[in-house]
Amino acid sequence: MRLFLKRFYFVFPVLFSCSSAAGDSLSSGPGLAAKFPGDFGLQEDSRVIQVESFEQKKIAMLAAGWETVKSEKEMSFSPDVPKGSSGKQSLLMDRKSGPGASLYRRIKNGKGGFGYDRLFVRYYVKFAEDCGELHHFGPCLGGSFPATAWPSVKAGIPTDGSKSFWSGIEPYGKSWTWDYYTYWCEMGGSPPRGQTWGNSFIRDPSLKVEKGKWICIEQMIKMNDVGDTNGEQALWINGKLKSHLGKGFPKGRWLFDKFQPGQGGDGVRWNHKKNDREYSKVPEGGAPFEGVRWRTVPELNVNYLWLYVYTEKPEGHRIRVWFDHVVVATEYIGPLAEKL
Repeated sequence: MRLFLKRFYFVFPVLFSCSSAAGDSLSSGPGLAAKFPGDFGLQEDSRVIQVESFEQKKIAMLAAGWETVKSEKEMSFSPDVPKGSSGKQSLLMDRKSGPGASLYRRIKNGKGGFGYDRLFVRYYVKFAEDCGELHHFGPCLGGSFPATAWPSVKAGIPTDGSKSFWSGIEPYGKSWTWDYYTYWCEMGGSPPRGQTWGNSFIRDPSLKVEKGKWICIEQMIKMNDVGDTNGEQALWINGKLKSHLGKGFPKGRWLFDKFQPGQGGDGVRWNHKKNDREYSKVPEGGAPFEGVRWRTVPELNVNYLWLYVYTEKPEGHRIRVWFDHVVVATEYIGPLAEKL
């Protein structure tokens, strides 16, 4: 299945605020991994759902553990691992042509089905110092109903709240800054026709990707109650909480498909019913974030993990990205714990 995602950029002034007091209840620093130096034995913790440490002997053996795999030839194992790792190798995705490599699988819940109402994914990633610009990047968490063994995403329109949503943490474009890239049923659209590309929520120019270094990224998604907008998501970088979004926090304003924390003044969103812009006056410091309606039916939940690199650049545009220590759990995981 062809991945067809695009991103439009708009230039706006950006200021930021990680979260309001209402969103500061999540942990930072050590998490589940603290009791398992190097992640050794972490998979035995009852709160851990999946662990991928890329210690297989062959790429074919790695691929056998995932449901949809693309461009195996662009994957290899590397002896480069994060500091504190108990493993001997990581996964390298090396794109030279085509859209890029990917790994996808559903998240089993132990009850004969798939998915949870709240999940965390932690992973280590490293970009080559000469890594070319990406269009899109994962891991990302998402959900589909019914749960599918392959990624099913469409660009340019909101998702159906009874069928799907997804959200990743991406290094945005030429600026190489971390932010969310989120699709859900009430997402913001862009002019001139209200097209919906992945929405962003942090807008912090200081969150630069450090190329050539291992980075610990963790993401959380919490589903909403049906009929409410109390869904949440959060981002940690190297064990520090950088963003937490939920009903009523943080404060900010919308400029089409970009939420700007800490910003007030003139706001604008695309009204899909009117098929036109809808302007608003936002108080100084911003208005409370309305929360996220990930779903409109109780059956939809967080039920897949998607690890990939994607570009539309021509042959020769090289992208090298290393991944390691991918963990999915029901609680905050935190960075690798080093051996004493």
